[in-house]
Amino acid sequence: MKVYIVRHGEVPHNALKQYNATDEDLTQLGIEQAKELRNKIKDINFDIIISSPLIRTKHTADILNINNNKIIYDDRIRERDCRFKWKAIRGNK
Repeated sequence: MKVYIVRHGEVPHNALKQYNATDEDLTQLGIEQAKELRNKIKDINFDIIISSPLIRTKHTADILNINNNKIIYDDRIRERDCRFKWKAIRGNK
């Protein structure tokens, strides 16, 4: 069994180099990133796609799903809010 892990394409907060705790869609660059990856993996036959239910991950999965595979949206892999930990690491700046 092979497992492929893909991160979603760019979202507005990524472009601003900011932590993102909101459910936002891909930027135009993020869409292009997903399309570029789709072209690179087009010959891989996936049995199933599992995605977070966030807008950005669903959009990325939809772009990559060229064979119309079943997509399972699973809350267990949803992004976690770790702003408190991030502030602690950065010294509350």
